[in-house]
Amino acid sequence: MNILYFDTTQDWIQVLIGLHQPKSPFQILAEQTETTPKESSYKLVEMIRIVLEMANIKQPDLIVVPTGPGSFTGIRITVTTAKDLAQLWKIPVFGIDSLEAYLVGLPKKDSDANTSLLCLDGKQGKYYTKYINDYVFSESSDLTPESIELKIINTEWTPNNWYYTGSLPKFYPESATKIEATKLNLSSILEYSLEQYFKSEQNKNDYLSLLPNYIRGTYVDHK
Repeated sequence: MNILYFDTTQDWIQVLIGLHQPKSPFQILAEQTETTPKESSYKLVEMIRIVLEMANIKQPDLIVVPTGPGSFTGIRITVTTAKDLAQLWKIPVFGIDSLEAYLVGLPKKDSDANTSLLCLDGKQGKYYTKYINDYVFSESSDLTPESIELKIINTEWTPNNWYYTGSLPKFYPESATKIEATKLNLSSILEYSLEQYFKSEQNKNDYLSLLPNYIRGTYVDHK
């Protein structure tokens, strides 16, 4: 199964083609990454064309994309493009929570601990936040720094690994890891996403079912 994955929900554009074979590790056939998010509206489709050509395939069998939270414009571009291509190619499309995907794909500093906190800078003085403890994820939330700090003070969240975008949050240790596209293990993200896909009702993963995960505010998806 050939998988097309792309992401413009953060400060980067990532596109790849991978090969999934039962009982074999996920194999990346072609990949393109750029840190020019404001250009994603016109670069994404061209980058998809390039990776398809690099992988020597006409079209994938499945599309997988992060659906947010993140940049409103970036989410809209990712989800709309995925819906359009899935409809054009008549193939399934599967969405994964962006925060969940990144926590799976980020390197862990403490090999003995599976507790990690991820705070994406959501602007307006808030963070898109997710915590994982022994492979159990919290809900993705839109929280103020004070709310997050309170959870840490009350030991509701006890992270060993700290990740963020934007400026270093005041309640984070100096050793925290700032997320960059090059730090993400895309094979891990895709393997995890495929596990979730195969657990889902696959006949319902069509372009009509793919929805953006904005969290903040209420928006209507017209596609």
